[in-house]
Amino acid sequence: MIAILKQPRFLTFCLAQLISRFGDGLTTIVILYIVGTTSDDPLLIGFVLFCQYSPMFFFGLIGGVAADHFKKHHIMIAADLFRALILIGMIFSINHPVYVIMLVFLSGIGSAFFYPARSSYIPVVVGEKNITEAMGVSQSIYSVMQIAGPGIAGLLLLFFSPTILLMIDILSYSLSACLILLTAVLVKKKNKKEEEISSSSSKEKQWTAIKLGLKVVFQSAPLAFLIILLTQVMFIAGIFNTTSNSILLHEFQVTGFHFGMIEAFSGIGAVIGSILGPYLLGKLKPGYILITTTIFMGLWMTAILPIEFFETLFGLSPVYLWMFGIGLMNAFLNVPISSLFLGLTPNAYRGRAMSILQMFSNFGIILGLIIAGIFSKYIGVIWITAISGGVLLAISLLSMRMKGFAALLNVTKKNKDTSTATQLEV
Repeated sequence: MIAILKQPRFLTFCLAQLISRFGDGLTTIVILYIVGTTSDDPLLIGFVLFCQYSPMFFFGLIGGVAADHFKKHHIMIAADLFRALILIGMIFSINHPVYVIMLVFLSGIGSAFFYPARSSYIPVVVGEKNITEAMGVSQSIYSVMQIAGPGIAGLLLLFFSPTILLMIDILSYSLSACLILLTAVLVKKKNKKEEEISSSSSKEKQWTAIKLGLKVVFQSAPLAFLIILLTQVMFIAGIFNTTSNSILLHEFQVTGFHFGMIEAFSGIGAVIGSILGPYLLGKLKPGYILITTTIFMGLWMTAILPIEFFETLFGLSPVYLWMFGIGLMNAFLNVPISSLFLGLTPNAYRGRAMSILQMFSNFGIILGLIIAGIFSKYIGVIWITAISGGVLLAISLLSMRMKGFAALLNVTKKNKDTSTATQLEV
């Protein structure tokens, strides 16, 4: 894996991905903070997350088709510059949360075109023989920034205003576009015909590949069971993503300093979990880790009820601990997801399987965002969080009695590099 980084064209491509993913994490935290502090309506936070996730669900396939019919680096550069332009608009709309939310949706459309092009550009950069190794590095970067990006953003929010952070984000997307252009120049210098060969698939083949991917995934009982389970889990995660920021900003009324610190603590928990995850996978079966984590996460979410009481006695310390635990279990959930899907999916179908997984995961998250946004106005964000935790606990316990769970326990982990699979946002 280290040897492939010695290729200059792949190194610049990885740096572009690293910077772009940092920009994504920075945008998410800043927008949630802006909307949360300019409005006390939890429904608006739900709309922010809905606008963040829904474009990938609705436009991801269109972005994939575009990546197969146009030069991929052109799409990535255009998407980065488009998202940078959207952020300029956000700076001028920072006191108008509705306008900010609309711009989030437009930025999400840019991401829906960027990520299919990025994934399919990897064979162009490294060649067919190095795809597996390159995907490992690429997904490792994705995983690290998925955890570290929001944490770094939380720390930056301690010292800088949201406007300054948006300007940093604009710079990150601009640098990413420049590095992608440099990558394309290096690729062309290495092999002028390489990109033309890699992008020659037709529209008919694209649809055939999608159908084959769906067939492979849903004809596998363990994979189908895991997707159904994860759709429900991500439904609960969507509820939490909506309510957690509202709990911090409205219920506990944390300052910008503590909001950043609490987000950082959650990120620290996720980093620790990502370090411990591979060790636990060497000791336990992925299926056990997955179901145990969902059970504990359900219990941990219901613990928000006593946390509300303890906060009045001990200040924000219990809140810090609660968010740290959420970040820790988030990483424990991602590790077995990665391991199970890599172990269960044939090599030739892994990309499509991950796309299907992400589609259903985003569908669950979107439903959770909608439900949380509606019902939190009537029963409160704390109670909707606790209830969703109870639902997650019930789903986890019932899943242990299903035949598909027994099939998961028979899985032999074929790929020990858990960082090569897609990480999901909880």
